[in-house]
Amino acid sequence: MPVLSTNTIINLPVDGTRPIDQVVIKVVNNGSAGAACYLTGLANSASPQTVFIEELFELQYRETSSKTYTIVEDLFQFNFVYSQEQLKIQVFLVDVNGVWTAVNLEVFQVSRITSEIRDNVSVTSTDFAAISFMRSSAFTIPQGLAAEIRPAALDILSKRPVRYMVVAGGTLDGTFENFPTPTTDIPVTDTALLVNYTCTTVTGGKVIMQGTGSGISGAYANLAVNLLNERLSYELQNEPVTLVVNSLSGDDDLAVTFKMSEQW
Repeated sequence: MPVLSTNTIINLPVDGTRPIDQVVIKVVNNGSAGAACYLTGLANSASPQTVFIEELFELQYRETSSKTYTIVEDLFQFNFVYSQEQLKIQVFLVDVNGVWTAVNLEVFQVSRITSEIRDNVSVTSTDFAAISFMRSSAFTIPQGLAAEIRPAALDILSKRPVRYMVVAGGTLDGTFENFPTPTTDIPVTDTALLVNYTCTTVTGGKVIMQGTGSGISGAYANLAVNLLNERLSYELQNEPVTLVVNSLSGDDDLAVTFKMSEQW
């Protein structure tokens, strides 16, 4: 999801009294599943900024949370990273007389596209699990824990008509590994994902997207699908998501790319 920020708020004393005594933050989860929120309070009086408040918390469906912080900083701001689009956040400034003033939050997009390529994928009419992603439980950067992760796109090079499916959940063979991989140089600290590029089968799970593509005899045809433009609403939580392919007309050798959107 986007990063929400109050931007810098001035809290210099006037006649010995600061205009802002407290900050109250109210969070409600209107989504259909649990959501994580990473909150930071930054003191902006010097460079670099210093963190004076840092919290990572989770809200279940329809759960609300209210947090109150005493402010003694001259210049400060609050930033929020969260994992559900329907998580709503409000920030209020409270003066010494108890008067509340709402703060407008601005949106800053921080994101990356994490992908993996697998070539020489020999397929028949039998489903073949080509590439699978899942969240890394060892990824400890709070922004990444609160990241919204969605299937972003896929590319398939084929000589024959091909079918693809995006499968959520299920059990796979092969092994989930950290990046970087032999084909993709992404530092392990830059992504909240594990990838399985040695899988061949997925058992169970549910199809959340599927389609077909044409081939060209004697040459490769490129099938490119933007899953974000398809408005695929699936968000990766604690299960794998897998690109599955097969051939609709005889044996074929494919090259496939599966891309995931990470919004921190």
